[in-house]
Amino acid sequence: MFIPSINFYRIGKIVRQNNKPGILITSFCFFILMLFFGCKKTENFSPIKFNTKLALSASDSSIVLNEANANNSAITFNWTTGSNYGTGSSISYTLQIDKKGNNFSKALKNQLGKAIYTVNYTTAGLNTLLLSYWNASADTAVQMQARIIDSVSSGGREDTSAVINFTITPYKPVSKTLYILGDATSKGWDPTTAIALTLDSSVAGLFHFQGTLTPGQFEFITTLGSLLPSYVEGTDTAHIILRSSTNQPDNRFTITATDVYQIDVNLVALTINVTKFAAPAFSQMWIVGDATPNGWNIDAPNKMKLDVYNPYIFRYNEVLNVGEFKMPTDTGNWNGDFYRPLINHPAITDTDAIFVLGSTNPPDNKWQITTAGPYKIQLNIQSNSIHIMPFVPYTSLWMVGDATPAGWNINTPTPMLPTPGDPYTFTYTGPLVVGEFKIPVTTGNFNCPYFRPATNHPPITDTSAQYVPVNSNPADVNDFKWYITTPGNYKVTFNQLYETIYIQPQ
Repeated sequence: MFIPSINFYRIGKIVRQNNKPGILITSFCFFILMLFFGCKKTENFSPIKFNTKLALSASDSSIVLNEANANNSAITFNWTTGSNYGTGSSISYTLQIDKKGNNFSKALKNQLGKAIYTVNYTTAGLNTLLLSYWNASADTAVQMQARIIDSVSSGGREDTSAVINFTITPYKPVSKTLYILGDATSKGWDPTTAIALTLDSSVAGLFHFQGTLTPGQFEFITTLGSLLPSYVEGTDTAHIILRSSTNQPDNRFTITATDVYQIDVNLVALTINVTKFAAPAFSQMWIVGDATPNGWNIDAPNKMKLDVYNPYIFRYNEVLNVGEFKMPTDTGNWNGDFYRPLINHPAITDTDAIFVLGSTNPPDNKWQITTAGPYKIQLNIQSNSIHIMPFVPYTSLWMVGDATPAGWNINTPTPMLPTPGDPYTFTYTGPLVVGEFKIPVTTGNFNCPYFRPATNHPPITDTSAQYVPVNSNPADVNDFKWYITTPGNYKVTFNQLYETIYIQPQ
């Protein structure tokens, strides 16, 4: 698709005059990614003499924008070729759009180039222009004008079409963030630690949540730390309503049974769908084979760890030997059910896994480790996939947070000391004050992977210290940290392979 150039200097100038910081960058992204739904370009390979009066038309003269159609075309402009006055020269086109009454003094100038005679604007693109560029008010019709200007490549001649008029009514966009809050969730009613929902990539205003909920109540907020605005139960349990004042009823949703739930919330349609997620077939999983520390001992194979956030994922972090392994769903029975590869000894980059009933007398396919060393293995029994990842330990790690001597200085955070002969274990021994900390894998940049707790501010007896890539799960989205409640001297022992931490008062 051809993307026309835009007069961004003029956009920036107008934005700065109206003191709206950040609009230029936001507009740039919307213009490039969303503004133009489609453009048609016709190539001409020999001189053509155009002799048509330049005229512009629009697909509609009165448009009410709806966020539900954010990615759809809202208006299409078409124009005739105009005239090159018999020269056979090419013609370039510039589409100008402005509010009626400006006489195009603040026009958005879209320099479309040659052989283009139509352009579409998406709903989201037009809405952004109206609110940010022309300072329009949501739900208020705006009178607009447009014209097309052609320029002949030789002779410097230009023609301007007659002006066309149309009206557009913009909308106020819904929030791009949403959090679930309540005693039915693991975070309770603290708005600073509410759990983020995932924004749908294709449906405007749609958010998704998947996780365990317990008997209690919940609602939704749009901003961490703020109880308003919120979305609460509307006319029934299938609808939500925006609550912007404490004077409005705070009707919360209710969970009656502990289970894994899928929640889909649409802020545009004001709908909600709460369903129990199909329970995983297994809540425990093991790994057995001569690649593992316990070898082929089916009575006591090494146990895998259930993922904190996804009950379908099992993890196993260990130094593995050269050898084989497979994954039994129970212990003490070689004729039991296993997760296996589709073929024997696939490459460890192969992600296919399959559940095989022991009663079918299947081929004894196994995974094979050909290079001994540390690995992190993830088995997903929902997608039947496995990731066998060689682990390269970090050679330096730090602690950052107001509980540590260096505070929140990410440029020079408090270093942890490596343990001689053990590339995975780091320690810190010294004072900690009341406050938080987390473990970054680099310095100078807060937007980096961390080792974090599974929940925010867990008891210091909790030993989970999972590796969390940037924005990968609730631990990073919600910025989970450890919390020291009693000042004093501590020894912190952290293992990056097993992802464990021991915080011990001295």
